[in-house]
Amino acid sequence: MHINLKTLAVIGGQGMLGSDLVRYLSQSFLVTSISKENYSQFINHSFDVVVNANGNSKRFWAVKNPLKDFVLSTVSVYKSLFDFKFKTYIYVSSSDVYVDHSSIASTSENQTQGQNKLSPYGFHKYLSEEIIKNHCKRYLILRASMVLGKNLKKGPLFDIVNNNPLFISKTSRLQMIDTKEIANVIFFLINKQIKNETFNVGGKGVVDFEKIQTYFSTPVSFQNENETQIYEMNVAKLNKLFPLKSSEVYLQEFINTLKQ
Repeated sequence: MHINLKTLAVIGGQGMLGSDLVRYLSQSFLVTSISKENYSQFINHSFDVVVNANGNSKRFWAVKNPLKDFVLSTVSVYKSLFDFKFKTYIYVSSSDVYVDHSSIASTSENQTQGQNKLSPYGFHKYLSEEIIKNHCKRYLILRASMVLGKNLKKGPLFDIVNNNPLFISKTSRLQMIDTKEIANVIFFLINKQIKNETFNVGGKGVVDFEKIQTYFSTPVSFQNENETQIYEMNVAKLNKLFPLKSSEVYLQEFINTLKQ
């Protein structure tokens, strides 16, 4: 495939998602990994594409620390828009920008958000999206479901792999996608020169935690008191352009990677 864009920077290049984006996108672009350690070195540098995979990823921490989360997840985004020069800005957002993220009926990309009802985590991601839309002439916003990757450091699957009891209930149902597929989506959208669009990015359907034991050879245990989490975005918009696999397939591929 012919690609006009040649240089790409990943902000958050040492994070779980960012490090894999650096690895996978380096096959098609000249990629620069930007982290807090080298951020200042690249201020005022120019790139064809900047991918922002940075910011706080801990929802529960954000509830207890809303001001700190605002700085990490929103102020940092605004700052990056002025710190770097770019043609296209791609922001990896979250399914938490939806008030009701449990149903495909309430999570179409064009639905009005009830901003006053969002958690601090979701609200700050939403604010970042609006800042990007206001500032950037050419942008893409990717609202990601649970992301599975080589350097997974938190969440229920991390707990299973590390033999920890799960903090969510058996009735939880979660949408998933892996880092390699997100990289594939980014490559596809850039190559097709799609701009100024928002896409829900996740597997089709959900992984039902009533059946989670069937995927793992080691025992899966649950804490006595835990919450039910249900996340399922409507991914029809992206699926029309880029055929997505099911959340269950992405989970199985992730497990196979762990085995390798």
